[in-house]
Amino acid sequence: MEFFHMPICVKNLVAQYFSDLQMCFSLQDFTTGWQQLEVGIAMGCAISPILFVAAFETILIGARQMVGGIKLPTGQRLPPLRSYMDDVTSLLQTAACTSRLLKRMDELMLWARMKIKPSKSRSLSLRRGVRNDSTIFVVGGERIPLLSEQPIKSLGRQYTAELSDKQMGRIVMKQLSDGLTRIDQSQLPGKYKVWCYQFTLYRRVMWPLKMSEIPSSTASKMDGKANSFIRKWLGLPRCLSETGLFGRNTLQLPLQSISLGYMQEKTRLVLELRESTDQSVRNANAKVPTGHKWNAQTEVDQADGRLQHREIVGRVQAGRAGLGWGEAPRFWSKANRKERKEMVVAEVTRMEEDRYKIKAVSQGRQGSWTTWEGVVNRNISWSDLWKIPQARLSFLIRSTYDTLPCPRNLHQWFGNEECCSLCNAPNASLQHILSGCKIALSQGHYRWRHDQVLRKLAEVLEVCRQGSKEPPSAEDHTSFVSEGGVRRNTRPTETSRLFSPNQEWNMRVDLDRQLRFPTEITTTSLRPDIVVWSTKARSVHLIELTVPQEGGIEAAFERKKAKYSELAAECREAGWKATIYPVEVGCRGFLAGLENEIIFQSFRSERNRYI
Repeated sequence: MEFFHMPICVKNLVAQYFSDLQMCFSLQDFTTGWQQLEVGIAMGCAISPILFVAAFETILIGARQMVGGIKLPTGQRLPPLRSYMDDVTSLLQTAACTSRLLKRMDELMLWARMKIKPSKSRSLSLRRGVRNDSTIFVVGGERIPLLSEQPIKSLGRQYTAELSDKQMGRIVMKQLSDGLTRIDQSQLPGKYKVWCYQFTLYRRVMWPLKMSEIPSSTASKMDGKANSFIRKWLGLPRCLSETGLFGRNTLQLPLQSISLGYMQEKTRLVLELRESTDQSVRNANAKVPTGHKWNAQTEVDQADGRLQHREIVGRVQAGRAGLGWGEAPRFWSKANRKERKEMVVAEVTRMEEDRYKIKAVSQGRQGSWTTWEGVVNRNISWSDLWKIPQARLSFLIRSTYDTLPCPRNLHQWFGNEECCSLCNAPNASLQHILSGCKIALSQGHYRWRHDQVLRKLAEVLEVCRQGSKEPPSAEDHTSFVSEGGVRRNTRPTETSRLFSPNQEWNMRVDLDRQLRFPTEITTTSLRPDIVVWSTKARSVHLIELTVPQEGGIEAAFERKKAKYSELAAECREAGWKATIYPVEVGCRGFLAGLENEIIFQSFRSERNRYI
């Protein structure tokens, strides 16, 4: 305030405001005493960056008044100083201006009881496009080292005298290789190694990929190296495509691809440069080089065009769902700058996922999941990943993408002529082993699998049936929202619409002993897997479970529905309200579509325990 000759009244006002400022720190089981805020007391606390930036900006304002920045061909003049916290960059046209600026900065730092560290600073001089190492700068009586003598790393980027990022690709690749090797040499189980890579090494690699001029081909090589370790840790074969690991498929794993992350970060960088709040950054029209295979600026332009075209077309039908089904899309014209950035990144991600889908369609066996109709996508989160045993997780992934060692795959991999171990069928496929072997059917293997799924389904429905006996709660819970938080829905979720409350529901299951259809409804020789009825409501539900291969789920649904349509008609003639629920669970554990939503809304959460 003395430097800017502030009035005495303003000085006294600010001094009185900070004269009795105290703070304390509270932990879970300990609270410190009140501390008077003095010089150095804010170091390490949450308000320290704000206080430092406010004070440091005053020093920069005084230093900028000494010299002017470089004038661009457009007529705009760049600021002579740019800073990020305590890191300052100076860009001037002459050595004399730089020396005057450093001298003024040194004076202001001494006035603020601070000091410039020449050992952590670097200088670079260019004369007619050629590096000039004869120009030396001094601050505080000490020489500033040249960038050609001592390269420096700042904010994750390596700065050398060549002003090029050609070596950064090799540095990041070596960093990734060393990290993967150290994780692999640890004694952790495979899933934990994948977690260590995903949440430590992956995020450490993403920052230099964003800030440095590394081509997309290098990112692809890094992705291939990381994928080989991920397959090894999860017990997957080397022939498994990256589409199965990172694609938005029927089975989605919580893994992130380095190539896709590279594209997302470069897209964000393009948008940050284009829509920067700094006028000089926007007018610089900086390019983001990414190599010849993939161009970030072209992808951003295409994403903008797609989003604007999507707004013109409006809301359309998705798949077999009705018009208007699902969440309402966000339109480009109604989004703010932050939302537009998220929309562009999401669109670039979707375009890359479409490339994964195209690759999967061309892969034959590994892409056979693209022909599954009426199957609900299965998203495996990290919490689900911890619950699934390692061997079962490997079996689930390999069975989904047809990479299990069945006779047909063994013949393709090694050229061996092998047959089914039960029925001696030559070159038996995975579909034959999972659901097509006649000997396995006659020996009851498929029946045992069907009964295991049916038993779990019956347990879940029994819990819902018992819950229907309890009257609904009339309490109105008051929800409190903290500052900056979001209101959460505290209403109790409905367990199942299959059982209306207070209707005295009964249930029979075709397990352990032969099911007999309730004679009070009608007489029949058919045996649905589960019969749920209520004499009070005059309502009956016929539930028939099928465990087919995922490619035949829709055919199984139509077959079972036609089988029990006559029984349902007889129940209606007897004065009962009858409903048929054909339930399909694929032999790999995938559920059927929206036809079984009433059944699966309580069954889906329990699926991982038995599949």
